[in-house]
Amino acid sequence: IINEPPIPQSRPRFNSQNKRAYEKSNIKSYKQRIGYAARKEFKKPIERDIPLEIEMKFYMPIPKYLSKVKKNRLTLEKEIKYVTKKPDLDNLLKAILDGLNGIAYFDDGQVAKLSVEKVYSFNPRTEIEIKVIEE
Repeated sequence: IINEPPIPQSRPRFNSQNKRAYEKSNIKSYKQRIGYAARKEFKKPIERDIPLEIEMKFYMPIPKYLSKVKKNRLTLEKEIKYVTKKPDLDNLLKAILDGLNGIAYFDDGQVAKLSVEKVYSFNPRTEIEIKVIEE
């Protein structure tokens, strides 16, 4: 569990002087915090060439316009109202997979199966479950 609001992977930026690509500082530090949380669970990465299944659920902050509507209250409290707005699910996913690279698993190319959701929550966070696929 990563106990902070999910942040999407941004497009790479380029330095105009030396033409090198770089990431925004907020996404870079977010990936470091993901790695820090993963190190508590994983002593070493799952070995190379072992296929993995990942289940991930993003709990997004609730916009004020939604929380003020009384009829939305129950679905928001139960964390079952799906997010249909930005950020895109694939960008949220990319940031997490990159942050876990080399810590939870050797490489994110090992991920063979994904299940991903994004819902609204009063407690923004990301829950991740990694399983080895038995062949």
